[in-house]
Amino acid sequence: MCGSDLTHVKGGMVSVSRNYLESEEWKNTEVSYIATHREGASFIKILVFLGAYLRILRRLLQGRIDVALLNVSERGSFFRKALLMRLCHRFSVPVIFHHHGAEFNDFYRLLPDRKKAFVSRVLSEADLNIVLSKLQEKDILEKAPKARVGYLYNSIKIASTNRYCKEAVLLVTFGRLGKRKGTYDLLKVLHELDPVLPPCIKAALCGDGEVDEVRALIKEYHLEERIVHVGWTEGKKKEEYIEHAMLHILPSYREVLPMSILETMAYGIPNISTRIASIPEVIEDGVNGFLIEPGDLEALKEKILTLSTDTLLRLKFSQAAYEKTAAKFSLSSNIAALEKIFMGLTGKYSGDQR
Repeated sequence: MCGSDLTHVKGGMVSVSRNYLESEEWKNTEVSYIATHREGASFIKILVFLGAYLRILRRLLQGRIDVALLNVSERGSFFRKALLMRLCHRFSVPVIFHHHGAEFNDFYRLLPDRKKAFVSRVLSEADLNIVLSKLQEKDILEKAPKARVGYLYNSIKIASTNRYCKEAVLLVTFGRLGKRKGTYDLLKVLHELDPVLPPCIKAALCGDGEVDEVRALIKEYHLEERIVHVGWTEGKKKEEYIEHAMLHILPSYREVLPMSILETMAYGIPNISTRIASIPEVIEDGVNGFLIEPGDLEALKEKILTLSTDTLLRLKFSQAAYEKTAAKFSLSSNIAALEKIFMGLTGKYSGDQR
């Protein structure tokens, strides 16, 4: 399995990889991880990739790789994984592209025709393209009609019971902070709601990205008493925020299938998010959460006010959210599906690869 450095890079793709590596659900597979990317200056990225390329080559020469699972997004990530795929194919090792890029369509649209043709060829050469939803499957086939594509939802560890706290008073958002995630929309709405929300209701903006810009806007909106945290959160601190979360809010403009939504729903936390990408395949509007259109600040304000003041509705959404993730997004069922794919590509399993 290849992807970003698990220590120095943040985000959903890293969370997915870490969940796989920490899982004890693997029955017939030994998974090793090689980091092919790290944030930093260009020369650091080049050195990290070259080191990874040589490690992979050594393992291929030793016959120690049966299947390569390459986590891919857009831009440099795609071109790096294309090189690795062609290296693996020289040793007859099947390659899976596991697509996570929320901006892959924009990346492709802005490419010159020559590079679009290259992307199409690479997608077609992959032994399988795993995408995160039915919608993303269609997007890949539009770019590469000959590509082999199957969808497999992201997954998370599911607790044995719904652990939502009905007395919780914290509004949380997890993930990168910035315009794409709707962070500034959320702050504007919190500014407008500040006079009417009870003082006990606080907000935590748990993510990296445009942190300085967010802090400046908090000061401009006089939300210092309302916002209790800004910045990346992980480990015990993240668990603490989840335990005290009333709502998870992600008014994003572009996504694939956000891990933050799955993680919070698995804990029974109701979500408010946008009707884009794969999100409606997880959040059922009015059943286990609320969906709005991107940029609809009035709707966002209304939904936050509704759920923050209606305990019974929150509890209804909470149970439905927990049951939905337990039924469709468990890590154990995801790994079982992946193992069938691996066995199919190595000729050890003849069943359905989807």
